[in-house]
Amino acid sequence: MGRPPCCEKIGIKKGPWTPEEDIILVCYIQEHGPGNWRSVPTNTGLLRCSKSCRLRWTNYLRPGIKRGNFTPHEEGMIIHLQALLGNK
Repeated sequence: MGRPPCCEKIGIKKGPWTPEEDIILVCYIQEHGPGNWRSVPTNTGLLRCSKSCRLRWTNYLRPGIKRGNFTPHEEGMIIHLQALLGNK
């Protein structure tokens, strides 16, 4: 058997997200909160599957995601913990 698909593949858009799609998703999540991802595509009109919406939010659009290089403090902490714990 196996797991049922996350969505119907007919009419689903693939490929890079547009800035307009990002804005729609961010506005919806700000209003309703991140939770019921299956309802996001139908309530927003996005032609993306619910899994794609969830991953876009989690990996790119969520506030608090830090991008860029490690700070000197973070780098020092990594080196200290690696020396303390070693490679696993």
